[in-house]
This record gives sequence, C-alpha cells and structure tokens, in this order.
Amino acid sequence: MGLTKIKHSSHSEHFLLLKYPREPYECNGCKGLGLGPCYECEHEDCSFYLHEECANASPSAFHSFSKCSLRFHSRAPQEDERFCDACGQDILGFVYQCKHKKPHDYHPSCLKLQRSLTADDGTRLHLREKLPSKCLNCGSRKTWNGIKGWSYVSSCGQYCYHVACVKDMILKKWKKGYFLQDGNVNETDNYLALQSAIPSRELELPSKKSSSKATKTWIRKAKKAIMLIISALFGDPTTLISVLVQQLLSD
Repeated sequence: MGLTKIKHSSHSEHFLLLKYPREPYECNGCKGLGLGPCYECEHEDCSFYLHEECANASPSAFHSFSKCSLRFHSRAPQEDERFCDACGQDILGFVYQCKHKKPHDYHPSCLKLQRSLTADDGTRLHLREKLPSKCLNCGSRKTWNGIKGWSYVSSCGQYCYHVACVKDMILKKWKKGYFLQDGNVNETDNYLALQSAIPSRELELPSKKSSSKATKTWIRKAKKAIMLIISALFGDPTTLISVLVQQLLSD
C-alpha cells in the first residue's frame, strides 16, 4: 500500500489522498476506468483521480512479456491512434512505451496485472501473453481491433478470456450508466450492475450433450473466472470488488 497523502506533477496545486471510492471513476492519468482504491484530490469539488499505479508510475519499467525496457510518458510521443498491447483499450494518457520502431504501449495498471489469480475453491487463472485457444467471450484469439492482447487462462484450460474483453464488458456497462453514481450508491446496487455486465448468453457454452446441471456449473465457474479478472483489473479485492465476488458466488 502506498502513501496516504501525496503530491503529483499532473495536479500540483493540491494534495492527493488515498481513498476507496464507492463508485467507478475515470483516472485523470491514463483516462481509464477505476473501481478500486485511488488517489483523489483533497478538495471535494475538484474531481481529480489517479489509479494507484498511475500515481506511483516510475520513470522506467520492465515486463517479461515485452522483453525490452519501457519508458514512462504522460502522453504517447506519437500522434497516431494507439492501443494498449495488454488490454486493447485506447492509449489516451499515461503510458509505458518501448523504443522499437513499432513500439508497444502499456497502461501503468496493465503492467501491474497479477501473474496468477486464485479463487476460494482453488481455481487458478494465469496471465498469458497469447491465448492457447479462443476467448470464451469473443470466440477469437485476437481482440476486436486486431491486437492479440494478454489473457487469463485457467489451469485446466477450459476458461480463457482476453483482458480486453473483460475490461470492455465493464466499460460498456459503465458508459450506459449501469453503475449508479449518485448519493444513494451502495454495494448491493453496484453488485447487481456488475453481475448484469456478465451476460450468460455471451458465454460460449459447453456441448449441448451436457446436462443442465453441468451447464449451470460451467456458467457459474466461468462467471467466477471473469470476476477474478475484474478484481485484478479494477482494484484491490479487499474493497468493493470482494463484496461483489462473494455475493456472486453465493447465488
């Protein structure tokens, strides 16, 4: 856990406080969605937020998937449209980039994704640079914009999801207002919104020969895998996300 009060060059006029928002926010660094702890301006009327990873970004970084040194930029040096090579989302602000002629780009939060995730039933998901099989959400090995992107794959190999697909799943619901953002926000309301963002009809179901019970079990585990990925993508699983995961698994 980082410092509870910091100064940051992107918002030097005020101090930023480490907080645990009860609703989604947009990071003013990378311009991406956040659901977990962040640094928020001490002035309530300022509405300035930074992911922990964006607030604590170092001048350089390294990731085994990129195989080269990465430099931090407040904005990508290039003028053309760019996408994160991990999650497939637009690069609109803070970014790590290599020095190749065709450089790779990564959001600060994507570089910090956990290499493995473990559910309470022992299910393990592993971060992979390439998918061993098709993503269960989009049915393809590549994301919608042609980027291979990183993925989480279960140890058994049955559950494979692009980081991009899970991130886009939540982002679309957020833009449509599924996550409440008024004075009456509570964990139950946000849980229902998050659960609705994981439609069973978009999951690639097992063979029709499977029993109804087996299919329900498969869908439950598939949703559990997605929720684990959401917790890795959007915040500390000890806060709002953990409540959502626990409630989903109890259904």
